[in-house]
Amino acid sequence: MILFLGFAGLLMIPLGIYVYVLIRRFLKFWLGDSKKTAQKLISVIGALFITIPCINLFSLWALLVAYFAAASACLDIVRLVAKKAGIRYGGWWHGARAGGLAAALTVALVTGYGYFNMHHVVVTRYTVSTSKQIRPEGYRLVFVSDLHFETTMDLEKLRTYCDRMEAEEPDLVVLGGDIVDEDTSLQGVKETFEALAGISSTYGTFYVYGNHDKGRYARDCDFTQEQLAELITASGVKILEDQSVPLNGELSITGRRDRSDAGRDQPARMPSGQLSDGLPEEGYHILADHQPRDMEENAEAGYDLMLSGHTHAGQMWPVGLITTLFDKGTVNYGQKTFGEMELIVSSGIAGWGYPLRTGKHSEYVVVNICQAEGE
Repeated sequence: MILFLGFAGLLMIPLGIYVYVLIRRFLKFWLGDSKKTAQKLISVIGALFITIPCINLFSLWALLVAYFAAASACLDIVRLVAKKAGIRYGGWWHGARAGGLAAALTVALVTGYGYFNMHHVVVTRYTVSTSKQIRPEGYRLVFVSDLHFETTMDLEKLRTYCDRMEAEEPDLVVLGGDIVDEDTSLQGVKETFEALAGISSTYGTFYVYGNHDKGRYARDCDFTQEQLAELITASGVKILEDQSVPLNGELSITGRRDRSDAGRDQPARMPSGQLSDGLPEEGYHILADHQPRDMEENAEAGYDLMLSGHTHAGQMWPVGLITTLFDKGTVNYGQKTFGEMELIVSSGIAGWGYPLRTGKHSEYVVVNICQAEGE
């Protein structure tokens, strides 16, 4: 925590300086060159007032300030390039830039888009085929991750989406972690899992913990880990922590212990190959792991389908782009093949921290498993 606060504090220095420049430019545009000393003082106070709360990098305020500064910086770059190229621009352009109107409009548009994108949940469908012998009609599953109840969704809305998921007539429902988090109330935990457990399916609802579910990121959480487990189990949802469950003669589900839990507590995560021991080789094996990691290992262990969340597909651009470019050990979003295994990473049905999403849509996932043609 101390290192994080130190890093955030260092980021505030260049941001604060640039905010000071923007305020000075704004005051000069609207007030002219009068009272320069007063303008400088106001700019210093304003920069401190705006920048210091941004130390909480996950606050909505920090996000809006960052977007405003980024939009202003882009306009400054355009102005610099235009000046070097000898391009003249009218007074309206100077007013839009110096007066802060262009940056403010950009932030408003981005915020509006991000709000709509977060609260408009879509269904994303995948079809995966297998050469293994499964029943002719195949199987259908619903995958839900990263709800973070109630960051962006109340119980009534959740029940609406649960009804839509049930209408898919799934054979099983998989909950991929971070369904609740450190800000969820004890009552909220109970209501959330009761709603999700109410989705009717052939083989039931299975759940793996995410890095937020157990409330580790807050000093004061409204529920204990023991209460969380009791409420999940009481709702009828099956918790899988490094466990495999055969569902019938040709289908199984394995749930991994979250990497974050294994990093804090003993025992460590079991190797995925050890978890698949005892499962019939000819069966179709599904693995749920909150964080999309260790795909090559899981493919080697004989799993056919891996389901993950965690990334939120970046949630706020350009986080997803940065992850894709620099973290080659994970997958930010979508479907990817590893050997004989298909990986599907969901962007999540909601988000965490900010009630906005510009990186990708909110979704729940429907996967149809069918037999490959000619098999």
